[in-house]
Amino acid sequence: MTMPLATFTVHGEILNARSIALELGLDALTPLAAVLEAGWRRWSVELFARLDGVFSLVLNEDASTVLYRDPSGLSQLYWRQSAGHEPRVATCLRALFDTDDMPPRLCRHALHEYLRFLDIAAPRTIFEGVHAVEAGRWVRIPAQGAVESGQPRRTDAEPPAEHLSEAVNELEQRLQTSIRTRLADSTRAAAFLSGGIDSSLICALTARFRPDLTSVTVGFDGNTFDETPMAQQIAAHLGLKHQVLRFTHQAVLSALDKLAAQMDQPMADPAAPATLLAFDACRESFDAVLDGTGADESVGALPPRHVRVAVSYGSAVPAAMRRSLVKLMRRIPRVADYSPILDFEHPADTLSRWRGFTRTEIEELCAEPVSLAGTSFYRTFAAFPRHAHFERFSALQDVMPADRLNQATRISGLRVRYPFADRGVDSYLRGLPIEWRHTAGQPKRILRVLLGRHVPDHLWDMPKRGFTFPLADFLAADNFALVRRHLHSGLWQQRGLLRPDIVRRHADAFIAGDRRPAMRIWALVMLSSWLEHHPTMSP
Repeated sequence: MTMPLATFTVHGEILNARSIALELGLDALTPLAAVLEAGWRRWSVELFARLDGVFSLVLNEDASTVLYRDPSGLSQLYWRQSAGHEPRVATCLRALFDTDDMPPRLCRHALHEYLRFLDIAAPRTIFEGVHAVEAGRWVRIPAQGAVESGQPRRTDAEPPAEHLSEAVNELEQRLQTSIRTRLADSTRAAAFLSGGIDSSLICALTARFRPDLTSVTVGFDGNTFDETPMAQQIAAHLGLKHQVLRFTHQAVLSALDKLAAQMDQPMADPAAPATLLAFDACRESFDAVLDGTGADESVGALPPRHVRVAVSYGSAVPAAMRRSLVKLMRRIPRVADYSPILDFEHPADTLSRWRGFTRTEIEELCAEPVSLAGTSFYRTFAAFPRHAHFERFSALQDVMPADRLNQATRISGLRVRYPFADRGVDSYLRGLPIEWRHTAGQPKRILRVLLGRHVPDHLWDMPKRGFTFPLADFLAADNFALVRRHLHSGLWQQRGLLRPDIVRRHADAFIAGDRRPAMRIWALVMLSSWLEHHPTMSP
């Protein structure tokens, strides 16, 4: 009996096709499509867990479609299915509607999620009836019947080392192999260097065999956000060329507009415009750029102590009593700083990446009831016992979108490589004992030990922020021109998505001097910018 042909379409890069071919008994130079088909015949969906790289793939076989997206979340894959029609699949949301007479419709639940978390996590998208494949999961869409979804079983788990020093040696070897693989075809390589542990470690290990590497840092005016001095010291110690990118206010405005026009759906990561500018600049000079993203997810993290107290104990206090206690605490100077332990609508809110609108504020903006129970964030939070802080927070980092990077990559065309997303590196780190990954006062413990072998501690061991942006100053520039243009205009009345009077009230408070809600103002600006470029959106 002849088995039906399996046809694969790959978006992105699969970097270990040769080793997979040899494992299957094929010639090392067998074309990728043939390797994937043979792997599918032997392992079915377990094939996906063996593949290394940043990619998504589509498999068509026997009247069904199977979709998969690698665990890093640094690629994208969307799908929709109308009754009686073949599923439509694309790596760009807009492409799903290019040949349709039916205009895209905005999903109200996705709008609520965006306003709360300032991004939208898979499997939900901004469009009604359109789904995103979740990172590290497969989706099977049959011609008839129910859609199935699952996570392929990983087969590369190994017994951990007996001592931390052995684990550090093993990690160093795996990271070196990952970096070499990702730069094998590069003649003009660079690496982003913020001065933090992850990017510094990538630069340190790469410098050992690629002295031609250029380290690249995005600089900002002033000391609050500028990481250039630390990055310069590390680059000098490693003997690397160092390039600093600085962007004018006008350049960031232009990048914002470019993002709004081309990104799949609204996102309010404040570093997104600067990331796109950096990727555009690097595309002109380099054929591959390394990035340290992925380490946070692989190593895991423990939330701050006040968050742990809020989740463990504050969440046990009835909501009405919490609200009364918060009002009382704020009147007492000695305890006012402790009010966040009780000041939340849902304990999951204490772990969110950004301070978006609260649920009650979203209900006021949208003039409708709001529930966030169906979001990936809340569902992941609920999957862990109250005191499982490390496991819960680490899992939440996995479900938070990486849209700033994957959208900037797609729009700019820059080839960005992520050594920490390597299958062997990621699985090894996740399999280590928690105390080797995180201890009190030593987050990313194993990475710190490894970096200390190559760069003196005093050059990097200091408080570090993630890559960020002077947002409040940016919004206030030119007498709040950006805020006035997007939040004072009559467009909200025409759109029918949010109450124009409430939008204006938030804008007026920010213009009057309250800088605390800068992220919320930014979320509204980004939403307005995106909607400007999507005029066919049906509310």
